[in-house]
Amino acid sequence: MSGRSIVEYLHEHEQYRCGYCGSSDTNYSHGMWAHSLTVDDYQDLIDRGWRRSGKYVYKPTMEKTCCPQYTIKCRASDFKMTKSHKKVIKKCNHYFNEGKKSGKESLRESEGAVEGDGPSRFQFETPQHMPQRTDISPNCEEEKMEMNLSRSCTDVSSGMASQRPVVQPMKEESGVKPNPRAGLGADPSKPPCQKAKSRRRERWMQKRDQQTTPPPPKQSSEKSLEDWLKSLSENPVNKFEASCIFSKRLVRSSPRCKTFNETFDESHAVYLKYQMQIHNDPPEKPTAKQFTRFLVDSPLEPKDGSEAFPDGYGSFHQQYLVNGKIIAVGVIDVLPRCISSVYLYYDPDYHFLSLGTYTALQELSYTRHLHTIEPSIEYYYMGFYIHSCPKMLYKGQYYPSYLLCPVTYSWQTIEKCRPKLDAERFSRLSDDPNAGDAEGSVDLASVLVLYKRQAMPYSFYRMLNSEADDEAEVKEYATFAGKKCAARMLLYRS
Repeated sequence: MSGRSIVEYLHEHEQYRCGYCGSSDTNYSHGMWAHSLTVDDYQDLIDRGWRRSGKYVYKPTMEKTCCPQYTIKCRASDFKMTKSHKKVIKKCNHYFNEGKKSGKESLRESEGAVEGDGPSRFQFETPQHMPQRTDISPNCEEEKMEMNLSRSCTDVSSGMASQRPVVQPMKEESGVKPNPRAGLGADPSKPPCQKAKSRRRERWMQKRDQQTTPPPPKQSSEKSLEDWLKSLSENPVNKFEASCIFSKRLVRSSPRCKTFNETFDESHAVYLKYQMQIHNDPPEKPTAKQFTRFLVDSPLEPKDGSEAFPDGYGSFHQQYLVNGKIIAVGVIDVLPRCISSVYLYYDPDYHFLSLGTYTALQELSYTRHLHTIEPSIEYYYMGFYIHSCPKMLYKGQYYPSYLLCPVTYSWQTIEKCRPKLDAERFSRLSDDPNAGDAEGSVDLASVLVLYKRQAMPYSFYRMLNSEADDEAEVKEYATFAGKKCAARMLLYRS
């Protein structure tokens, strides 16, 4: 059965512990064990809300589970960077180029900043020894004269003395207020007062009238994602190799290539350290066997690509190295229409580099690179988006992003979905009242099964095994898998 998907649907389900809200029995999902999956079938499955963990493929029961998980994808070809993305890349490049952990501290050192520099030097505070202001009696003419004299001297010494004579205040007599003296008026030697906006407009009009030819249009100076990622010096302190750009350390994990086998122990050591320090796992849990079952074993059947795309499709590990040492590994699936991110683990000693964001940007760049070779590879799938979980909201910051409607299985912009998810955790994201699940209506006669090592339609299987009472189970499987997958994949029957 080479080249065919073979799955075993798990009809009975139990309540599971939720890894997002921590509830013990509120997580519901449907699952199947994939003995093998073609990349085309898995592409169609994830477009219906499925996702794999090792060889186990599951689909959250959206209307029942405590934290509904919406499939999210980003159109990599139109990706727009945010300030936070640029900040992370700058921080990483600063470390890779100069070996310094903090860009701000290095900038202060390069500018010759010394201890004591900063806003505190320019805070205007009243010294403790200065006397506080006291009221002066209007009858004390001598005190008033001394105050006016001291003010005039202070103005002259600071270079800000008034050109006009100091006018002494007139003494009130018998309760009659004195009339104020007339002012000197505007200085006729200076131009009349004018607003700054008007002056700028006049200067602009003068320059416009002087120009004989129109200025050339301004060219956009915005750097692309690739420009940001490649801004490393020729001789960096820390040699950095990112396989998602040059494919130098893109290693196939299933079936295992030679480089993967050679780096297995080192890669697992990083995973062990990550699980223990980041997820507080006991040391006996993230064993090599568990690591293999979770992140190495894959049901995806490899598929060759074009000459310009020699790595082809399937499951891979992207290894990120500093000075020849693995510091992070991104587990990805290369599919016909996307790059699907499976998992990331990294050395906690490099936590300051924000490697979660940095490696996601590297994977987006790799998706964009493959799009130039295979135009059908256009999207970057980031797994599930959980609107009710604050830790997962960062996935919506990769623009433009789309969420999969759990009812119609159509893609909707995340900006349009947020108000609906604010109101209800489980929501129909499509606004079209007439839209439905066209792939969910499946004729059981078209469902393929594998029975006694023979591929056959389900209707023929029922003729051979008349005592089988699994029609409801097969119907549920076909509805969740969709019409196309149900007609291509082989459902194992014992």
